[in-house]
Amino acid sequence: MPQIQVGDIQMNYTVQGEGEWLVMVGGYASGNWSSWGPQLKRAAQDFKVLAFDNRGIGGTDAPDMPYTTHMLGADALGLMDQLGIARAHVLGKSLGGAIAQQMVLQQPERVRSLAMTSTFGKLGPRGQDMVGWWLGSAQAMGVNRCFLAGLLTYFYTERYYENNREKLNASLEVMLQVHRPLHGYLNTGNALLTHDVMDRLGEISCPTQILIGQNDIITSVEHSQALAAAIPNAELRVYEDTWHGFMSERPDAFEAMLQFFKQH
Repeated sequence: MPQIQVGDIQMNYTVQGEGEWLVMVGGYASGNWSSWGPQLKRAAQDFKVLAFDNRGIGGTDAPDMPYTTHMLGADALGLMDQLGIARAHVLGKSLGGAIAQQMVLQQPERVRSLAMTSTFGKLGPRGQDMVGWWLGSAQAMGVNRCFLAGLLTYFYTERYYENNREKLNASLEVMLQVHRPLHGYLNTGNALLTHDVMDRLGEISCPTQILIGQNDIITSVEHSQALAAAIPNAELRVYEDTWHGFMSERPDAFEAMLQFFKQH
């Protein structure tokens, strides 16, 4: 895949499809472009899609310093600059949703419409403790098979686990193949812990859609409700009986996002 200099780092990215630009911003456990899997291929049927590896993972550089969502948002905007993308629809999942918030707050004219899944404007005490547990566990055992398999248990319902063992094992193998330096993982964790734009969300004026699994135990439904209440005219969609990885269990949710982008 191509790499390009963006500020202080080389960023790894892919461009697929034709049409209006759609920028897809990945999350914490899977912040590399390949983690989008079939969703990237589906989006590329309708849009010209830019997907990339966040700072700290995959083929993008991982400088050893604390990262912030402001920094990661500036990376994404800088990549758009380098590729000549003046304006795009933006989709962010989990941490990627927080990064997308920074993108639209830093340069609102660059974001045509915004969709965010399983995300937050600020983590509360419970979320802070959860991320702290992840960071401590990663330091103790490394970001290895056992650690990543444990993270996946936060993503899916028991039913999905029972019916999709081969698919889940394949996802785990993809995650294990990604270059994932420990210091990159820890520094990205700082971005989760320090993200707080709740007092600025009212500045977002582009069309916004927020999607969440009803039973998400990482970014709870209350996080999405708070976002929807703070962002003017935001649309909130809640998918019952699903967790953090609800788009895998409910492909219709991803289709709803594509339709949202097409309308704007």
